Amino acid sequence: MSGSIDDDEDPEHSQGPAPAPLDLGRLEVEARQAAAKHVASLLQRPDQLDKVDSYKRRVARKKASVEAMLKTAVQSQLDGVRTGLNQLQSALQDVYQIKQSLDDIEENYRIIEPLHQKLKDLKEENNIFCQLSAAQENLKHIFTVPESVVKTKELIMEGKLLQAHKHLTDLEMSRDDLLLALHKQPNQSPTDKNTLTHYFSEVQTLSTDLGKQLWVIIQRTLMSVRREPTLICTALRIVEREERMDNAWAKKCDYIGFMPPGRPKRWRSKCLEVLQTSIAARIEGSQLETRDQDKMWLVRHLENTRQIMIDDLKVVKTLLPPVFPPEYDIVKRYIKMYHKALSLHLEDLIQQELEGNEVVSLLQWVKAYDSPDLMRHPELNIDVKELGPLLENKWISRLQNQYLKNMKQNINEWSRNTLRSDMKDWIRDTIPDQDGNGYYNTQLPVIIFQMMEQNLQVANIIGQDLVKKVLELFAEELNRFAHEYRNELQNFEERHLADRKEPKCFVHYVIANANNCLAFGEYMKELRKRYIKNEFDDEHDDDTEQIRKDMFQQLTDRFLSLSKFCCDIVLEELFIDLRDSNCLNELMTRNWMANSSSVETIIATWADYHQDFLHLKPEMYEILLAKGMQRIIKEYVKALLSRKLSFKNYEERKMSAEKIVSESEQIKAQFTDMSSKLDVSLFDVLPAMAEGLKLKDSSMLALEIMGFAKKYPDIRLEQLVNLILCRGDISRSDARQLAVDTVGEDDASQAKPKGIFSEIATSG
Repeated sequence: MSGSIDDDEDPEHSQGPAPAPLDLGRLEVEARQAAAKHVASLLQRPDQLDKVDSYKRRVARKKASVEAMLKTAVQSQLDGVRTGLNQLQSALQDVYQIKQSLDDIEENYRIIEPLHQKLKDLKEENNIFCQLSAAQENLKHIFTVPESVVKTKELIMEGKLLQAHKHLTDLEMSRDDLLLALHKQPNQSPTDKNTLTHYFSEVQTLSTDLGKQLWVIIQRTLMSVRREPTLICTALRIVEREERMDNAWAKKCDYIGFMPPGRPKRWRSKCLEVLQTSIAARIEGSQLETRDQDKMWLVRHLENTRQIMIDDLKVVKTLLPPVFPPEYDIVKRYIKMYHKALSLHLEDLIQQELEGNEVVSLLQWVKAYDSPDLMRHPELNIDVKELGPLLENKWISRLQNQYLKNMKQNINEWSRNTLRSDMKDWIRDTIPDQDGNGYYNTQLPVIIFQMMEQNLQVANIIGQDLVKKVLELFAEELNRFAHEYRNELQNFEERHLADRKEPKCFVHYVIANANNCLAFGEYMKELRKRYIKNEFDDEHDDDTEQIRKDMFQQLTDRFLSLSKFCCDIVLEELFIDLRDSNCLNELMTRNWMANSSSVETIIATWADYHQDFLHLKPEMYEILLAKGMQRIIKEYVKALLSRKLSFKNYEERKMSAEKIVSESEQIKAQFTDMSSKLDVSLFDVLPAMAEGLKLKDSSMLALEIMGFAKKYPDIRLEQLVNLILCRGDISRSDARQLAVDTVGEDDASQAKPKGIFSEIATSG
């Protein structure tokens, strides 16, 4: 068995099968064959025989180079093997020497082993000696403990803190040495430990009393550093001594497993906690009033806090560094403490549910925190970036949401009250106020604008993010206000229509409101330019050409629409007067043919109302005239198509056509005089219709009708039939056939172009 195990552990067997021996004869044959192939490849042409000598020299050089390389490699290997053998020889000698040393040590251990038992008694005597030695060293203190305790109390009461701490340290050292000696004994006696602890029980009380005196001094740091900085130095010296003793005992405890009672005291941490508490108390103490006592309590409190902070931090930067140890980094640490205390105090204020302007005051104060008014004060210049935000985003959001909620309620209330107050002016017997250009207006937009500007100024002080939220709120509230404004204007119109004698200045105040709406629109454009225009710089400056519209553009359109609604009310008032005078109903009647009173009434009524229209702003003035002109033309067209007048002969038809042309020119001239910017080409439809009446030869009528239908492609089939029937010399069937041949049957699925005839057809 042993033989087989040795065979298995043989290195040759462990490295696998041995390599086959080299066959030198076979290698030589293979080399000759390879050489023959190489020579054959070099001498493939007769002319290459001339280069045989150069080939020989090249091969000889290569052979010499390879042999040199082989010699170098073999020499290197031999040197390595020689060095390895020398090191192995040296290691073998070292191992032998170590073995001899270990044998000597083991022999020595066997020789001295009996000494352990022989020295046992000596060891016990040594322990007793150490205890007695410790007791002897502290004997004086042990017997004088009561006196030392009394003396230390007196020193603490007298404020002699350094001396008191010296006595306290001596007492603690005596106690700790004795307790440590007990701890080292193999058989510890709980009775002895309790006896010592009870005997030195007053020492812990003294430590607590001394600490209280220190914390009072630390609490009054800012006051003491101005009057008596040595007090702070004394307190900090004691704190640092205790800190060093804490560290020393902590290191001892790691290898002896003993920590004296009351350790670690951690007075440095306690010192910093007292500083933090004193700062918080100072901030809270700056609140002198409550909401019940004074509505401006928060403003006063924040201002007091600001002044106190500036004064305190000035003292911190100038007077505390020489007093506090450098490792405290007291300036940076104190600023962080103030920042933290202030942050917690503000959070507490927010949780008390601030009211009204209190939210604004707090937001403004937080915004001013990192400004020359506080932390960036020239004498402080503190970078708050390292401190983090004074209030986290959740608290800022809570304040902003509360501010927006209050603002929404205020805007809602203010706008409604302002509108109600303005409505009282609408029923006055005196005309509205006029601006420098003579345009009517009321105080409504001015009051609303002032309210919005005040809120925007406040929001701008607080921050740009709040400005955007305020603008969104304004857009929402103004949208609601526009709806309410429109309802009140409708009610105003309905009350007036019930009794047109009241109010006497109805038209004037509707015009004033039209101008008010334009003022709202202009203010919206101004706000857009001030706050969000740069967000749409890539778009065209003309708002009407923009596909994408922001909230201000939408509001501008909303108030423009409301202004047009006011124009419609005024126009309706004018046309009610025209209808009451019966001049519109008389159009295309026998009375109309007999005299010119109808057109005279229309012109006179427009001239009368025009005196009021001049008080409209130019934009609405042009729109109102354009709408009025269109309505007058529609009345003429509808009167003509209604066939109220039956012509007896061609002369009557011709006279009526000429009268239509004449009155058209008169009214057209009046509108041209009122505004040269108006597109009066709409009046061309009346002479064009008159041409169909004047045409004597009915055989040419088809050509005339075709030209008319081409010029006014929006005309409906029935309208064209009625226009033809106005002549009175064509039957309905022929008229319809002529119209169908000209424009074809009406196709509901095919959209007609828009024009005056399509508008008449839509309005019925």
